[in-house]
Formats: sequence, structure tokens, C-alpha cells
Amino acid sequence: MSHSFQIILKILQENFGVVIFKKQQEDFSIKDYISDSITFIQFIVGIEDELACELPDDFLDVELLNSAKGFAEKLDYFRESM
Repeated sequence: MSHSFQIILKILQENFGVVIFKKQQEDFSIKDYISDSITFIQFIVGIEDELACELPDDFLDVELLNSAKGFAEKLDYFRESM
């Protein structure tokens, strides 16, 4: 499990309650935990706070929430390029 995936889980658990999936490595849709635009912004701000940096605007694409693993990979790539 990548560090970025762990950050996503941490933010979801701290801000939105329990994250439920069957296997530790199983992918899930972040959209299942994000109910509206305010919650989405809270999620993004939580990640920015955890990383102590501002994410680029392309992270504000709601379609990225379809896959936690996909979001984590994009976050890994961003962190490596910092």
C-alpha cells in the first residue's frame, strides 16, 4: 500500500468516518464517501494539510474520485515531482 493511499484512507477516516472495503489492497470509489462539493473541498484541503503543500488544479477533477488507487498514483507522481 503506497504512502499516498494511506494518506487518502487517513483523511477519509478522520473527516468522514469509517472506510469499508474487503481487502487491504482493494480499490474503492472515493465518491462513496464524498457527498457534495463542500465535502470534496474538505477532502482536498485535508490532503494539502497532510502534505503541507497546495495541490495543482487538476486534482479538482471529480472524476479522479472513481478510484482511490488511481488518485493515490496521481498523488504519488505529484509528490515525486515536488
